[in-house]
Amino acid sequence: MKTELSPKREKIVITGGLGYVGTQLCKLYSSETLTKEIIVVDNRFLPERIKKLREWGIKFMEISILDKEKLCEILKDCNLVYHLAGITDVAYTKTESNSSQEKLIRDYGTIGSRNIIDCSPRNTKIIFPSTHVVFEGVKKTTLDIAEDFPTCPTLAYASSKVETERDLAISNKNYVILRLGSVYGYGGDSMRYKIMPNLFSKIASQKGTIKLFSGGIQHKSLVSIFDVVKCMKFVAENKKINREIFHCTNENVTVKEVAQICKKFSPELKIVETDDEIPNEGYTLSNNKLLSKGFKFEKNLRDSINEMIGFWKENEQKKNEPLIKILKGSKEFVDERGKILNYELPESINWIGWIESKRGSMRANHYHPIQEQKCILLRGRYISITKDLKNPRAIMKTKLINKGDLEIIKPNVAHTMVFLEDSHFLNLVNGEREKENFGKHTIPYPLIDEKKKEDLLNNYKIDCRCCENISLKKIISLGYSPLANNLLKKIDRKADLFPLEMNYCPECYNCQLSYVVSPEKMFNHYLYVSSTSISFRKHFENAAKNIIDKYKLDNSSLVVDIGSNDGVFLKPLKERGVKVCGVDPASNICKIANEQGINTIEGYFNKNICDKIMENYGKADIVTAFNMFAHSDNIKDIAKNIFYLLKKDGTFIVEVQYILDMLKNLTFDNIYHEHVNYWSVTSLNNFFKKIGLCVSSVEHVDTHGGSIRVCVKREGNKIDKSVQEFLEKEKLGGLRNFETYKLFSKKVENSKNKVLDNLLKIKNSNKKIVGYGSPAKATTVLNYYGISNQHIDYIIEDNSLKHNLYLPGMNIPIKEKKKALEINPDYVLVLAWNFFEEIKKNNPELIDAGCKFITLKELERGLDN
Repeated sequence: MKTELSPKREKIVITGGLGYVGTQLCKLYSSETLTKEIIVVDNRFLPERIKKLREWGIKFMEISILDKEKLCEILKDCNLVYHLAGITDVAYTKTESNSSQEKLIRDYGTIGSRNIIDCSPRNTKIIFPSTHVVFEGVKKTTLDIAEDFPTCPTLAYASSKVETERDLAISNKNYVILRLGSVYGYGGDSMRYKIMPNLFSKIASQKGTIKLFSGGIQHKSLVSIFDVVKCMKFVAENKKINREIFHCTNENVTVKEVAQICKKFSPELKIVETDDEIPNEGYTLSNNKLLSKGFKFEKNLRDSINEMIGFWKENEQKKNEPLIKILKGSKEFVDERGKILNYELPESINWIGWIESKRGSMRANHYHPIQEQKCILLRGRYISITKDLKNPRAIMKTKLINKGDLEIIKPNVAHTMVFLEDSHFLNLVNGEREKENFGKHTIPYPLIDEKKKEDLLNNYKIDCRCCENISLKKIISLGYSPLANNLLKKIDRKADLFPLEMNYCPECYNCQLSYVVSPEKMFNHYLYVSSTSISFRKHFENAAKNIIDKYKLDNSSLVVDIGSNDGVFLKPLKERGVKVCGVDPASNICKIANEQGINTIEGYFNKNICDKIMENYGKADIVTAFNMFAHSDNIKDIAKNIFYLLKKDGTFIVEVQYILDMLKNLTFDNIYHEHVNYWSVTSLNNFFKKIGLCVSSVEHVDTHGGSIRVCVKREGNKIDKSVQEFLEKEKLGGLRNFETYKLFSKKVENSKNKVLDNLLKIKNSNKKIVGYGSPAKATTVLNYYGISNQHIDYIIEDNSLKHNLYLPGMNIPIKEKKKALEINPDYVLVLAWNFFEEIKKNNPELIDAGCKFITLKELERGLDN
């Protein structure tokens, strides 16, 4: 019987494989060691890099390329050589060079390279990285130099590269020469710090100073190290590319432009322009020839600089690197057998735990002081709750984990898992899992109790309330926060806390809360009275007049307002003879409205209330919902009941805070539990279209930092051009791009740190600060920032219903205005910022007493103390 021999593996030799470029090239080949024999030759012995090579299955041989006899033994029957070896610590000017260094460069650069050429078999392909500095002697600024431009080296390093290029050209060997631009990028422990972008990134990470000779006007050609090794492999494996020279460079920039990019990611960096002379203004290379062969560059300078500064900046990991990552499988492959997904882990794994969890159970409630926790969910669904224990300003966050998600949790982050379904997951550990060492590698930390667990099981929303999509994306978490308007009666009372976080639906573009609080807890007894504000009264008076004129309402018309509060909108309608009816769930507020002659039904808007209204008044001409439509979890039922109540040609007018304004102005304090939805015209249009209705017109209004008033009718009605205008504006504003929301979240976090730092400066200078206004938004922002009665003494409030109560969570006293003059504060922080000018105008006595009125925006920018 004839035995088939295994096919001979391709043999690849990488000289200088422990260096900056070689390390990344080996990493690129690490997955191919079963089909290829890969040998690294280097005259250095670097234990950690060699250990990694052997883990990958790559052989290492400590040999100098000047040892021709040993080199020939290694290169015999070799198919491919990457000749990277050479002296890289070279002089950049003639004054820096010396004879002994030049001899070393010539020996390795010229003689060593000839050894490679001589020892390589006839059919071997040699990939040789030359350099852009072969053109260092150009007399004048030359841009986009092509491969046929005459070389003009002046120093030993460039001269040795040119000699090797010539030796390859006159040899009978196959080769590809890549003249590399200045190679930048993070290379781990094989880093080259003298390369300009790497050096500038290092200086920027340490808040140092970059000196730009002649103002940094020199032109440079740059290329990422990751694109370099990809390009080497590309030309090596392309059988049609033989005995050619290519310029491998991606971006042509000036030195000053590189420094400016660094400053964007490290604002503390100083850039000094000097008058020092430079030999010339530089030159750049053209990559047209390489691109014509089909190679594509993937990396860019901006991202690489951001990465390097991020790695090296002091405390940058704490500030910017996520302590909890949720990764999806990538490189998906699907065929008739099923699906394959791949996950790249940041470190090796020596323990794998298989864990089964029943629906309603809870695991973890601990943290790991050293180990990184990695859990990949194979089946089911759970809520992850986390808190960074190293950061005193950290908040508790929740996130939904779905099948296929890999959750990575950094050390010293407390975490808990609450299982919404029967679930199976793998726990991947680099360290130990022995149960007897529990308390050393794993420390108990009761992040949530049984009550909070049950709340999550009953109230966590996993799907979009508009389109039922279950693949929602987390925009921002503001931690566990109290109900915004549920003020406390005693300073020592603890408020109930609930997750406050906003998700984004990539299907219908609605933004919404992940956790739903029972409306009875929020609205049955309400302390917000709309008529307290003069500007609000004027707003609703104008709205009433506009609606009467637009829809020609008279004494036969009926307007129903949902969430009517104290009747602030219905009152001017009634005064003009229009029949009105309000609906509101808060018994105390309904009592105020009815006492003022505004007929108001107590309860949550539903079909029974619609029947009651129609029995007493008939069908409505107009139904309005001012800020109420953002409050509702069951919006589909509400919308259907609204059009059940409306006449055939009736109109539903909804006014909601506008998320485009929230993103633009960073008014995240408009996020609180009452606001279940955060609307745009795009999301409203998608929602109503799905249930057979249409948005007929839109206008922008100024309330709450920016709102929209949207008119909705039955399908078939004329649609005003304003609808399309808003849809286009939102598209251009990025509302259909999740990156827009991620940037918003990052800005909010940065704002928090700046506000707290500046607030502490005020307190440390023995100056007094009080708040003004306790709207719902104040509860959100003060709890998220962690601003308590240790930071501001109390809050002044014009609404008497709130006097002598305490803002929940932070337990800050709320007092009437006359109390402010008793302590004569230096600063009045206006928390009801949308009424800033009105509040300032109504308090001349505080201004006369020397109080400075400020907002959180000003506090973020910093004050002159």
